[in-house]
Amino acid sequence: MSDLFEFFKENESKLHEAPPAQVWNKLEEKLEKRKRRTRRGIRFLQLGYVIVAVLLLLVIAFLVVRYLR
Repeated sequence: MSDLFEFFKENESKLHEAPPAQVWNKLEEKLEKRKRRTRRGIRFLQLGYVIVAVLLLLVIAFLVVRYLR
């Protein structure tokens, strides 16, 4: 465990280095693309869950009405 602490102490100056602006811009672009995809996927899944729930309720209602007669 002390080796790990020594490693960080020796390389502490490297922790404060900032990457070039181009790197940050590329990273932000990738994150925005992923964020857009995720939102669409979540909306689609939510709509799917609602449709499945409504169909399940309709099937249960049909079976209850049919067998209670």
